[in-house]
Amino acid sequence: MKLIKLFNTYDSLHGLVSLSKEAAKTDDPTLTFFQQNARNNFFDLEAAFRIFRKTHSKDVAEPLYDIYKSAEDALGKYDFISSSGIKILSKSKLPEEIKEKINHQEKKARIELKQFLQKENWLPDATENVSKQLEQMEDILATDSDDFRKDFIKFLTKTISKIDEEYRKGELDPHLLEEGIHEMRRDIRWISIYAKISGGFIQTQKSEKVNSEYKKYLTEEIISSSFIKLPPCPAGVEPINLRFENFAALSWMIQALGNLKDEGLNYENQVQLLGEEKSTKNEKKIPKIQPIPLLVSQKKA
Repeated sequence: MKLIKLFNTYDSLHGLVSLSKEAAKTDDPTLTFFQQNARNNFFDLEAAFRIFRKTHSKDVAEPLYDIYKSAEDALGKYDFISSSGIKILSKSKLPEEIKEKINHQEKKARIELKQFLQKENWLPDATENVSKQLEQMEDILATDSDDFRKDFIKFLTKTISKIDEEYRKGELDPHLLEEGIHEMRRDIRWISIYAKISGGFIQTQKSEKVNSEYKKYLTEEIISSSFIKLPPCPAGVEPINLRFENFAALSWMIQALGNLKDEGLNYENQVQLLGEEKSTKNEKKIPKIQPIPLLVSQKKA
């Protein structure tokens, strides 16, 4: 099976075309494009090309990765400023000058996002932009899954091992906000996204006996979460198996780190807006667990 049938790259790009055309019909195309969750499409594309730049020609995949990453970053920046401002505005008895400052911050961020999306040809119509990109990635998406599988396993193994090593060496310090909590969450979140966007290539496999140290992560909230429900593996494709309980623990960590990250970033934004004393560290600690050996045996039957 060809990668174009597995990875949702094609659908994500054509989704952006549809979103751009619909947004162009509204009074504020930039805000509409954002509210239609265009960021999710860029997340998926960025994830796919994080993989392809390591498994295929870097000269082709790297520039496309840079395109999707910059778009996701731009939408993410606006998302944070907008949502953080809404949270602060929800507080009662805010001085008018603070309210004006928050509204000004949001408007400035929206103008910057508008300029970016127009400059990079995502608005008002992404058709021509997407057509060029589909042409550039044609050879990558034409790769057979059997040929890709070994490289994909190598990529996943190397990615997980690097996170493990950085954590053990203390390079990912959970007591720091940006260099620790945020960076750690970014790293492990990609593993979850790779599983989601690979069209069933990655599957989870339940163990007959779950290690006791992982049972605490198998909460009802995590088990029922959409984040650990993966697409079914298509017929004729040999899946890459991850341990279910460890993948669930990974989802638990992503959620826990995300809560701490949001709390810390919102605090820093309030510091900037309200003029409070700024702290460079987030003093909250996360539970320390052993690095998760996600991959299980990949020997062919």
